[in-house]
Amino acid sequence: MKKKTTTHPSNNTNTAQPGMPWRRTLLGLAVATALTACGGGGQALVDGGGAGSGEFTISTHELASRAKAARTPGTAGVTVAPGSKLAVQFGAAGPDLNRVRYTRYGLAAHAGKPVDAVLVAMPGTLAASHSYLILAENLVRRMWADHKAVVEVWGVDRRSVALQDMEGLNIAERERDAALGLNYLYGAELGLPLPAKLARRAVFHESREIPFLADWTPQVHSLDLDAVVTAAHTVARDGNVFLGGHSAGTGFVARYAATDFNLSGTGAAQPGYAKLKGLVLFEGPGGALATSAPTAAQLDAVERAADGGLYAAVASGAEPGFVSRPGLTPRVSASTEIAGMQMAFEGTINGTQALLQQDQGGVAGNNVYARLADFSKRDFPVTAGAAIGTFMDDDNLQRTVFYSVSMGALGPARADGLRTWLDNTDPLPAAAYRDFGPQPATLVASPPAWGKEVEPTNLKRLSRALYLGNTTYSDWYYPSSGLLLANAEGSGGANLGLDTSALSLPVAQGGRGRADIVNQTQAKKINIPVIAFGGTNGLTPVAGIWRGFAEAIAPCAAASCKVGIARTPAGQATLVANRQYGGVDGGFEVHMSEGYSHVDIVTADDDATNNVIRPLAAFLQRNVSAGAGK
Repeated sequence: MKKKTTTHPSNNTNTAQPGMPWRRTLLGLAVATALTACGGGGQALVDGGGAGSGEFTISTHELASRAKAARTPGTAGVTVAPGSKLAVQFGAAGPDLNRVRYTRYGLAAHAGKPVDAVLVAMPGTLAASHSYLILAENLVRRMWADHKAVVEVWGVDRRSVALQDMEGLNIAERERDAALGLNYLYGAELGLPLPAKLARRAVFHESREIPFLADWTPQVHSLDLDAVVTAAHTVARDGNVFLGGHSAGTGFVARYAATDFNLSGTGAAQPGYAKLKGLVLFEGPGGALATSAPTAAQLDAVERAADGGLYAAVASGAEPGFVSRPGLTPRVSASTEIAGMQMAFEGTINGTQALLQQDQGGVAGNNVYARLADFSKRDFPVTAGAAIGTFMDDDNLQRTVFYSVSMGALGPARADGLRTWLDNTDPLPAAAYRDFGPQPATLVASPPAWGKEVEPTNLKRLSRALYLGNTTYSDWYYPSSGLLLANAEGSGGANLGLDTSALSLPVAQGGRGRADIVNQTQAKKINIPVIAFGGTNGLTPVAGIWRGFAEAIAPCAAASCKVGIARTPAGQATLVANRQYGGVDGGFEVHMSEGYSHVDIVTADDDATNNVIRPLAAFLQRNVSAGAGK
């Protein structure tokens, strides 16, 4: 793949993504900040930003997937209608969407050196590869500093990210003109003339226009993920490949590990976990076995849904194809690209008024916040930093837990009337450090926050992820319909859990022979080490949340584990919040970061409050094959 190298500034920030508050009941959802990063295909970036010394490299790549989903453009026999939005965006031939992208993060100084380990990282709901940018910077530097090991992080973009129309945003980034990007996305609604530098405006898809998302099942994504894992094996020496996920991404991780990639029903199993040296769960429970066997009616419903019923439901509008709610539509998701570029090009998080709030064309009230549906007005003029802070920061009046970040506080108004944002490096008011009290004793459906809040995420540093390079921070068209196929009765499914044998196994073995739908038959055999990370102010605030996964899998058989040590020792109350696990010897570690929000786990600075980076570095080093780091 041909690459070009570009140097990008590192002092960027992003605006708020206005939207609705969400509650802890949305346990599976990840960062709701939505943005895209721009650049040409295969672009390699050298970025000098971030903590620590040494330039950081970012390169995005694309692979063909073994999954050829029915009715998906790129599958044999599937055509794109002339004049359709897909034809406008991708050309008359249409796209090949049976592909997966990933972004490699590493240190420029390590170019050409053997790679000791690769952590492949699957984002959560509404998130994409750049949600791991800060964690990747921290981890690769920590691995070298502490262990002299060359490590890369590979952030994955689900196939849905390819639907994001970033052509004009790429141009805006190259031209260093955020207003050009705003015109590309929203110029029609704002009555702006099309600039000469833009050939057209952005295409935004509606759910009924792309019903093939219903065919993008958990197994399709596992096959996509397998393409990335296989590629990582060609880079990491001695097979030192690890798989991690954040929030709902931990479900992708668990399903991948539990899948038998031999779909024929005969011959030896090809389990996902056998390709990995360990699993990493960031602020998500992973998975569990179903508490009861599925009924015949439920299995019938799964088959009907997989055989076209769910596709028909999405095409008719009866079921949504992707996550789209007030404040979380693709148009809103795209907006943070504009704010990220604005702050980057202005060189500060508190520059001019947020571009999305600025009146356009000399007409009062003609701005994105006021004119476009699903955007929320601010009650006062804001800088871009204050715009994002007043939406994403976890100190908002109604806690937006599943996408909240602890990154400072609203600042005072300047002489020009704009409210500013105080970053975590600025003196902050005492109100930013709330104390939620002691850890609860019992695990409940929506565990409360506990501990004293900290502000570990730096907005200026994080803002680079909002536009930088040829990847994105969030998934505008998160394909929720197909992902619900096997576990949502409302969409014609059943909660099969991590073991889908009743559907997958051949009829002679007690199943229905539908390994083509899902083939998770290996969960009880997963014998590799697991490490989990939670934030006490996030969606996994207590260790007890991981009991289901620990009890679903086999004892650890890795060299780093000891025979006879359980994943979670017996004799503990089922719903104890502070559950104890086998730790290093038992191959199941849980590390909590006090005061961290859901997103802080992957965006926080590597400082004294961070109980992620050092334990994760030790986990990787402990579980790589002999010779790594030498």
